[in-house]
Amino acid sequence: MRGVLHVHSIFSDGEERLERIVQTFSDAGMNFIAVSDHAEVFDEQRMQEYVAVCDALSSANFLVIPGLEFALKGGSIHILGYGITRRVRAPNMDQLVDGIHEAGGIAVLAHPPRGSINMVSTITGKLDGVEIWNSRYDGTLTPRAGSIQLLRRIRSSNLNAAAFCGVDLHQIAQARKPIYVDVKTESLARREIIHALRAGSFTLRGGNLVIPASGKLTFAQELSIAVRQPMCRPWL
Repeated sequence: MRGVLHVHSIFSDGEERLERIVQTFSDAGMNFIAVSDHAEVFDEQRMQEYVAVCDALSSANFLVIPGLEFALKGGSIHILGYGITRRVRAPNMDQLVDGIHEAGGIAVLAHPPRGSINMVSTITGKLDGVEIWNSRYDGTLTPRAGSIQLLRRIRSSNLNAAAFCGVDLHQIAQARKPIYVDVKTESLARREIIHALRAGSFTLRGGNLVIPASGKLTFAQELSIAVRQPMCRPWL
Protein backbone atom coordinates (compact mmCIF):
# COMPACT_ATOMS: atom_id res chain seq x y z
CA MET A 1 0.00 0.00 0.00
CA ARG A 2 1.47 3.33 -1.07
CA GLY A 3 0.80 6.38 1.04
CA VAL A 4 1.76 10.00 1.55
CA LEU A 5 2.45 11.26 5.06
CA HIS A 6 2.37 14.71 6.67
CA VAL A 7 -0.49 16.46 4.87
CA HIS A 8 -2.12 19.76 5.83
CA SER A 9 -5.55 20.95 4.69
CA ILE A 10 -7.83 23.93 5.20
CA PHE A 11 -8.54 22.52 8.65
CA SER A 12 -5.33 24.37 9.64
CA ASP A 13 -2.86 26.22 7.38
CA GLY A 14 -3.17 24.18 4.18
CA GLU A 15 -4.66 25.76 1.07
CA GLU A 16 -6.71 22.81 -0.16
CA ARG A 17 -9.79 20.96 0.94
CA LEU A 18 -9.32 17.32 1.83
CA GLU A 19 -11.59 16.32 -1.06
CA ARG A 20 -9.17 17.71 -3.65
CA ILE A 21 -6.13 16.33 -1.85
CA VAL A 22 -7.65 12.85 -1.82
CA GLN A 23 -8.51 13.03 -5.51
CA THR A 24 -5.03 14.27 -6.42
CA PHE A 25 -3.17 11.52 -4.60
CA SER A 26 -5.64 8.85 -5.67
CA ASP A 27 -5.03 9.86 -9.29
CA ALA A 28 -1.29 9.64 -8.58
CA GLY A 29 -1.62 5.97 -7.63
CA MET A 30 -1.54 6.31 -3.85
CA ASN A 31 -3.68 4.19 -1.54
CA PHE A 32 -3.77 6.45 1.50
CA ILE A 33 -2.75 9.74 3.06
CA ALA A 34 -2.01 10.56 6.69
CA VAL A 35 -3.16 14.07 7.50
CA SER A 36 -1.55 16.08 10.28
CA ASP A 37 -3.19 19.46 10.65
CA HIS A 38 -1.91 21.71 13.42
CA ALA A 39 -3.34 20.77 16.82
CA GLU A 40 -3.38 24.34 18.13
CA VAL A 41 -6.42 25.32 16.04
CA PHE A 42 -8.57 22.38 17.17
CA ASP A 43 -11.22 22.14 19.84
CA GLU A 44 -13.33 19.04 20.52
CA GLN A 45 -16.02 19.95 17.99
CA ARG A 46 -13.53 20.69 15.22
CA MET A 47 -11.71 17.42 15.92
CA GLN A 48 -14.93 15.46 15.60
CA GLU A 49 -15.69 17.18 12.30
CA TYR A 50 -12.14 16.49 11.10
CA VAL A 51 -12.34 12.77 11.84
CA ALA A 52 -15.81 12.58 10.28
CA VAL A 53 -14.54 14.12 7.02
CA CYS A 54 -11.58 11.70 6.99
CA ASP A 55 -13.97 8.78 7.43
CA ALA A 56 -16.38 10.08 4.79
CA LEU A 57 -13.57 10.42 2.23
CA SER A 58 -12.24 6.92 2.90
CA SER A 59 -13.36 4.08 0.68
CA ALA A 60 -12.39 0.55 -0.30
CA ASN A 61 -9.74 2.03 -2.60
CA PHE A 62 -8.41 4.96 -0.60
CA LEU A 63 -7.90 5.66 3.09
CA VAL A 64 -7.62 8.98 4.93
CA ILE A 65 -5.86 8.57 8.28
CA PRO A 66 -6.48 11.45 10.70
CA GLY A 67 -3.72 12.95 12.81
CA LEU A 68 -2.35 16.15 14.30
CA GLU A 69 0.94 18.05 14.41
CA PHE A 70 1.94 19.42 17.80
CA ALA A 71 4.34 22.35 18.28
CA LEU A 72 6.53 22.38 21.39
CA LYS A 73 9.39 24.39 22.85
CA GLY A 74 8.21 27.62 21.29
CA GLY A 75 7.67 25.98 17.92
CA SER A 76 11.22 24.59 17.66
CA ILE A 77 10.06 20.98 17.95
CA HIS A 78 7.10 19.41 16.15
CA ILE A 79 5.65 15.99 16.91
CA LEU A 80 3.33 14.25 14.45
CA GLY A 81 0.59 12.13 15.96
CA TYR A 82 -0.55 9.85 13.14
CA GLY A 83 -3.72 7.82 13.58
CA ILE A 84 -5.29 9.65 16.52
CA THR A 85 -9.00 10.40 16.43
CA ARG A 86 -9.23 12.65 19.47
CA ARG A 87 -7.38 15.67 20.79
CA VAL A 88 -4.41 15.02 23.01
CA ARG A 89 -3.63 17.52 25.73
CA ALA A 90 -0.37 17.35 27.63
CA PRO A 91 1.72 19.82 29.65
CA ASN A 92 5.05 18.51 28.33
CA MET A 93 6.67 16.51 25.56
CA ASP A 94 6.84 13.23 27.47
CA GLN A 95 3.17 13.21 28.32
CA LEU A 96 2.28 14.26 24.77
CA VAL A 97 4.01 11.19 23.31
CA ASP A 98 2.34 9.01 25.95
CA GLY A 99 -1.01 10.58 25.08
CA ILE A 100 -0.54 9.90 21.36
CA HIS A 101 0.22 6.26 22.14
CA GLU A 102 -2.78 5.99 24.48
CA ALA A 103 -4.96 7.37 21.67
CA GLY A 104 -3.78 4.57 19.39
CA GLY A 105 -1.39 6.67 17.32
CA ILE A 106 2.30 6.83 16.57
CA ALA A 107 4.59 9.73 17.48
CA VAL A 108 7.09 10.96 14.89
CA LEU A 109 9.55 13.83 15.25
CA ALA A 110 8.94 16.14 12.28
CA HIS A 111 11.57 18.00 10.21
CA PRO A 112 14.09 18.06 13.11
CA PRO A 113 16.19 21.22 13.36
CA ARG A 114 19.90 21.12 14.01
CA GLY A 115 20.72 20.34 17.62
CA SER A 116 17.34 18.76 18.28
CA ILE A 117 18.88 15.70 19.97
CA ASN A 118 19.28 17.78 23.11
CA MET A 119 15.73 19.12 22.91
CA VAL A 120 14.15 15.66 22.61
CA SER A 121 16.46 13.76 24.96
CA THR A 122 13.60 12.84 27.31
CA ILE A 123 11.54 11.14 24.58
CA THR A 124 14.16 9.40 22.44
CA GLY A 125 13.31 6.10 24.09
CA LYS A 126 9.63 6.26 23.16
CA LEU A 127 9.54 7.94 19.74
CA ASP A 128 8.16 5.79 16.94
CA GLY A 129 10.23 7.57 14.33
CA VAL A 130 12.06 10.55 12.91
CA GLU A 131 11.10 12.33 9.72
CA ILE A 132 14.46 12.10 7.97
CA TRP A 133 13.06 13.36 4.67
CA ASN A 134 10.65 16.29 4.50
CA SER A 135 10.28 17.41 0.89
CA ARG A 136 9.12 20.90 1.88
CA TYR A 137 12.36 21.58 3.78
CA ASP A 138 14.80 19.12 2.21
CA GLY A 139 13.64 19.00 -1.40
CA THR A 140 12.49 15.96 -3.37
CA LEU A 141 15.94 14.73 -4.43
CA THR A 142 17.34 13.45 -1.17
CA PRO A 143 16.85 13.40 2.61
CA ARG A 144 18.93 15.56 4.91
CA ALA A 145 22.13 13.92 6.12
CA GLY A 146 21.81 15.53 9.55
CA SER A 147 18.37 14.00 10.07
CA ILE A 148 19.70 10.56 9.19
CA GLN A 149 22.50 11.01 11.72
CA LEU A 150 19.92 12.03 14.32
CA LEU A 151 17.90 8.87 13.66
CA ARG A 152 21.03 6.76 14.09
CA ARG A 153 21.75 8.36 17.45
CA ILE A 154 18.19 7.73 18.59
CA ARG A 155 18.23 4.13 17.33
CA SER A 156 21.37 3.44 19.36
CA SER A 157 19.05 3.25 22.37
CA ASN A 158 15.66 2.78 20.68
CA LEU A 159 15.58 0.33 17.78
CA ASN A 160 11.84 0.87 17.42
CA ALA A 161 12.41 4.38 16.05
CA ALA A 162 11.96 4.24 12.28
CA ALA A 163 12.89 6.49 9.37
CA PHE A 164 9.88 8.43 8.10
CA CYS A 165 9.33 10.79 5.19
CA GLY A 166 6.71 13.46 4.68
CA VAL A 167 5.48 15.81 1.99
CA ASP A 168 4.45 18.46 4.54
CA LEU A 169 1.85 19.44 1.98
CA HIS A 170 0.35 22.92 2.20
CA GLN A 171 -0.14 23.58 -1.53
CA ILE A 172 -1.37 21.15 -4.16
CA ALA A 173 1.73 21.81 -6.28
CA GLN A 174 3.69 19.79 -3.70
CA ALA A 175 1.81 16.69 -4.87
CA ARG A 176 4.01 16.49 -8.00
CA LYS A 177 6.43 13.56 -7.70
CA PRO A 178 5.77 13.06 -3.99
CA ILE A 179 8.01 11.10 -1.66
CA TYR A 180 5.95 8.33 -0.10
CA VAL A 181 5.95 5.17 1.99
CA ASP A 182 5.39 1.68 0.66
CA VAL A 183 3.72 -0.20 3.51
CA LYS A 184 3.74 -3.99 3.79
CA THR A 185 0.13 -4.81 4.54
CA GLU A 186 -2.67 -6.47 2.64
CA SER A 187 -5.45 -4.53 4.34
CA LEU A 188 -6.28 -0.92 3.60
CA ALA A 189 -7.48 -0.21 7.12
CA ARG A 190 -6.38 2.51 9.53
CA ARG A 191 -5.43 0.10 12.29
CA GLU A 192 -3.40 -2.10 9.95
CA ILE A 193 -1.54 0.80 8.33
CA ILE A 194 -0.67 2.33 11.72
CA HIS A 195 0.42 -1.08 13.01
CA ALA A 196 2.72 -1.56 10.00
CA LEU A 197 4.20 1.91 10.42
CA ARG A 198 4.78 1.28 14.12
CA ALA A 199 6.42 -2.06 13.35
CA GLY A 200 8.71 -0.57 10.69
CA SER A 201 7.14 -2.67 7.93
CA PHE A 202 7.63 -0.09 5.19
CA THR A 203 10.15 1.61 2.95
CA LEU A 204 10.60 5.25 1.92
CA ARG A 205 10.52 6.02 -1.79
CA GLY A 206 11.39 9.15 -3.68
CA GLY A 207 13.00 9.57 -7.07
CA ASN A 208 15.56 6.76 -7.40
CA LEU A 209 15.97 6.30 -3.66
CA VAL A 210 14.49 3.41 -1.69
CA ILE A 211 15.28 3.62 2.02
CA PRO A 212 14.29 0.95 4.57
CA ALA A 213 12.49 1.93 7.76
CA SER A 214 15.70 1.20 9.66
CA GLY A 215 17.35 4.10 7.85
CA LYS A 216 20.32 1.91 6.92
CA LEU A 217 21.85 3.05 3.63
CA THR A 218 24.17 1.42 1.13
CA PHE A 219 27.53 3.04 0.44
CA ALA A 220 26.22 4.26 -2.91
CA GLN A 221 23.20 5.87 -1.21
CA GLU A 222 25.42 7.51 1.41
CA LEU A 223 27.58 8.97 -1.34
CA SER A 224 24.59 10.12 -3.38
CA ILE A 225 23.05 11.89 -0.38
CA ALA A 226 26.36 13.51 0.58
CA VAL A 227 26.89 14.85 -2.95
CA ARG A 228 23.38 16.29 -3.16
CA GLN A 229 23.33 18.05 0.21
CA PRO A 230 24.09 21.53 -1.23
CA MET A 231 21.02 21.20 -3.44
CA CYS A 232 18.71 20.71 -0.48
CA ARG A 233 16.55 23.56 0.74
CA PRO A 234 18.21 25.07 3.83
CA TRP A 235 16.49 25.07 7.20
CA LEU A 236 14.77 28.41 7.76
